[in-house]
Amino acid sequence: DPQASMVLGEEAAAAGGDGGGAAKEKTLEEITLEMLEQLGAAVRPSRHVPNLEALNWVVGKLHSAEPPTELDMEWCSVGDEQAAVLAKALKGNTTVHTLKLRYNEIRDQGATALAESLEGHASLHTVTLGNNLIGDAGAQRLASAIGAPGGKVQRLDLRYNAMGPTLPESFVSLTGLTALDISANRLVALPPQVGQLTGLQELVVSRNHNLLPRTLCSITDTEELLRAIREQAPAGQPPQGGQSKAPE
Repeated sequence: DPQASMVLGEEAAAAGGDGGGAAKEKTLEEITLEMLEQLGAAVRPSRHVPNLEALNWVVGKLHSAEPPTELDMEWCSVGDEQAAVLAKALKGNTTVHTLKLRYNEIRDQGATALAESLEGHASLHTVTLGNNLIGDAGAQRLASAIGAPGGKVQRLDLRYNAMGPTLPESFVSLTGLTALDISANRLVALPPQVGQLTGLQELVVSRNHNLLPRTLCSITDTEELLRAIREQAPAGQPPQGGQSKAPE
């Protein structure tokens, strides 16, 4: 898939000026493929080996005269330390609208560092952090930052992380989101207030195998799912509309 490579604005032109003998600058895709070849792997490395060359390439682009509009660092073995470096480079940026960091090694510490750069970000509208190791603390901070005044994030992907057993409280404030994927976490319960996020056009909660009521995981229509979440019964009470009539 050509979209799997990092799109960072226009590709850097071949370096020139001294007889045309300068080597062409590598693309991030080439850097990543070289790293995988060196590791002897055609899939994600089984151990955390940060792609520092790719990270330095990205940071350099963010500090360039023409910073990118999209950052795609999926499958780059980004851990907490590298996430903090990336977050620092993103602070003050006004061009990046899409941040892709799926299939990495980001935990709560790295998510917290990223949250600091996302809060009130002037241009980001899509953040994908699926397939990492983010737990409740990191997710709580991310949602707080994205829901802060001035933010423009509309799409958030946190599938296949480690949230649970309950969804962090700050998620109920994400009124600006149009898409939220929290599937395949460790969620047992969703606050009924999540059902008030009626701006959501896409909400995915499937593969949270202990989520109650279990019917939530099988609902694919977002409007119906939001209604079902709103109508959840408090513990020990029958669901709304399901009360039995008292005998006369």
